[in-house]
Amino acid sequence: MAGQGGSLVSAATERLGAAEPKQLRSSAVRRGAVPFLVAGLLVLVTVIALATPGFHSDIGDPNDTKGALDVRRVRLDHEGGTEVTVIAFAAWTPASIWDRGNAYVFLDTEADEAPEYFVVVRSTGADLQATLWRDRRDRLDVALRNVEVRRKSPDGVSVTLPIKSLKFGPARDSYFWWATTSFTGRLCRRTCLDRAPDDGSVEQWRPGMSPTPTSSPSSSP
Repeated sequence: MAGQGGSLVSAATERLGAAEPKQLRSSAVRRGAVPFLVAGLLVLVTVIALATPGFHSDIGDPNDTKGALDVRRVRLDHEGGTEVTVIAFAAWTPASIWDRGNAYVFLDTEADEAPEYFVVVRSTGADLQATLWRDRRDRLDVALRNVEVRRKSPDGVSVTLPIKSLKFGPARDSYFWWATTSFTGRLCRRTCLDRAPDDGSVEQWRPGMSPTPTSSPSSSP
């Protein structure tokens, strides 16, 4: 989903800043219009909740946003580690998004629909930096640690999620995630936001907690 945000987006962009991310108040995220990091601008795309948790997720998003960080696809893969990749329609560099945008990945690990954690990806000018934050209900979010960020293509960014170190609610064998991007520039005076999918979130099994497949007994000839 694409759109131009008003005070909500401006406030989030101002909090992130160009030099260092300040304390993020993600109450806006809880309302569903949350910016995701594209530190330059890759904001995380919000994903439609799936009826059954998946092992891997691959969600496409239409070309529907102005600015450099219009999201084309988001993927989650946990072969050897949980990694989310956000891919835009156009190529970009850390320098081209510096002080213009941020990207975010939100994680719901408790019983409600609000995120308990989020990762912010930002540009330092020459490179990218990703930080895991704790989304607190008192709005004073806490930076927990830096996480691995890398680029596999000129139009995307990938971040590693430390799922096993997060706190989960009782009996939660899965979690929900979504992504969004935000960008300000000549075509995005009021900050362009893009989420994929447009609404909801993606349900994902926690590592090692997916159901064990059972094979149907074959009948003897």
